[in-house]
Amino acid sequence: MALQYERFQTVSPAIRALLLQADPEWDQVMTYLPQSTGLTLFWQRELVGVLVLTVRAHRVLEITNLSVVPAKQRRGIGQAAIRFAQQWGSEHGQTTLRVATGSTSLGQLYLYQKCGLRIVAVEPDYFTRHYALPIWENGLRLRDRLILTQALSPENQGS
Repeated sequence: MALQYERFQTVSPAIRALLLQADPEWDQVMTYLPQSTGLTLFWQRELVGVLVLTVRAHRVLEITNLSVVPAKQRRGIGQAAIRFAQQWGSEHGQTTLRVATGSTSLGQLYLYQKCGLRIVAVEPDYFTRHYALPIWENGLRLRDRLILTQALSPENQGS
């Protein structure tokens, strides 16, 4: 899949909607967005998603937001975005790719693991402590946050 990535400086209504699709509280999005690299994903000149990358301490690159337009999901866009993040991290001297997601985010968990990330930690009650309103996914109340990581090296690009 040949996606085009463009850095965004301002948040249009379409970008905001995509960011909130992955992280439902704007206050939470604003805790990482100002110090991150925000990218829009285009496929055939159509906005199909967003990817937000945040450099953390100890050469860790975190995918802090990844969202694909619902009508375009399950077409390889998320997988291509993760491969882009892996490559970007390696090229920018990062040694680890990290992502945090909800324990009830079944589709996202499958995607991240399919791309080579592995669960390394659980943060119990993260979403009940950090979000004002309850979040429901797949018929379950979201409570716990899972941390997944992957070592970045030329050998695991696209694995």
